[in-house]
Amino acid sequence: MAEKSVFISKTEYPFFEEVHVNIEWFGGFALSQKRKCQIGLHQNFLAVFPGEKILEISSTSLVSLGAKLSAMNLSKRTQRGITSVESAFQASRIYSDGTHTVGPFPEYLFLNGKECKKLVKQASDGMHSHQYVFDDMVFYAPMHHISQFYDFLYLNALLEPENQEVRNQLLQGKYTAFTDLATKSLNCQARSAAIFVGLVKAGLIDEVRNYDSYLKLFRTQLNGKAVGPESYERVQFLYKTTKVKLFTPVIPCNFCKTDVENYYLVHCSKLTNKKEPDNYLDLRCG
Repeated sequence: MAEKSVFISKTEYPFFEEVHVNIEWFGGFALSQKRKCQIGLHQNFLAVFPGEKILEISSTSLVSLGAKLSAMNLSKRTQRGITSVESAFQASRIYSDGTHTVGPFPEYLFLNGKECKKLVKQASDGMHSHQYVFDDMVFYAPMHHISQFYDFLYLNALLEPENQEVRNQLLQGKYTAFTDLATKSLNCQARSAAIFVGLVKAGLIDEVRNYDSYLKLFRTQLNGKAVGPESYERVQFLYKTTKVKLFTPVIPCNFCKTDVENYYLVHCSKLTNKKEPDNYLDLRCG
């Protein structure tokens, strides 16, 4: 049994809510196993939230849009040129162990996201990421919005011309809830996508384009501190741990392994275990 996150878009601050769902885990590295985990997560979530429309954002998504929305694939403009959201994020990180500091890593900015992440992880082994520098802007990781810098990159990337097609698909698809089974990180593309949709619905998305208005939107001072008690309103990151304090109970696992296997047999029989450009339900199954 595993407990996984679903991020639901909201039109009020902080523009998302995290829900946890218990699922039966399918082990192994095969693409089909990862997709079966996705099916179990989504079906158990929808049993409690039937009015939501859910999308996995990762290369293993059952829908091609989910792969396009991956931070590894989304382009991001910088002062030095265009890279990926993932590479912009990793290259901007500053780490510390209390004595020594490393980063940022501008020399890795234009590597592919996977390679950039690997090299930054090696250089920062055992250290804690606490600050980010991007295009002369400084970001922190405040307790009321730990993923603030990652979200800034992701939200702005979706507003840039290079990603207009995928942005339109996201909004026209009317998705309201998002998952990313590939990560346990507090910086999560599924959360960022949920925030994006919430801000669009609230009519506030243009506020993220500017550094100052973005910080104000998420109730943060320039020094990374909370504006005041209102910064913690409806916020689930309340403590200095990776454990999230939830507003709702964990959703139980009622759609079990047998149900998932049957669903996969009926709906996903045309899919393969190869990572091919058309190996998605919307492209292969018609």
